[in-house]
Amino acid sequence: MTHLYRFTRVEVIANADGAPVDFRWRGRRYVVRSVITTWVEAEPWWRESLLAAGASGQREIWRVEAAERAGSTGVYELRRDFRPQSSPDASAWHLVRILD
Repeated sequence: MTHLYRFTRVEVIANADGAPVDFRWRGRRYVVRSVITTWVEAEPWWRESLLAAGASGQREIWRVEAAERAGSTGVYELRRDFRPQSSPDASAWHLVRILD
């Protein structure tokens, strides 16, 4: 079963390569145990206002295995949207889905 959370902002700490190392969601810290896969998607064509604002038109999706410190491991998809560097959300992260 999949639970969608498309617009849920999360605070992510990433390593030098940009891979998420941990994230905070609902006041809890999740440590990334492994990166299962990653890919880049194009911004949907109907979101032209973002492209006009100087966004790259791309976003990264990271499917990771993560767990709370004492909790069980789960599979999470995190999305990083690329925005203009002048934006306060220059590299905004969202929780997209949790896979059971």
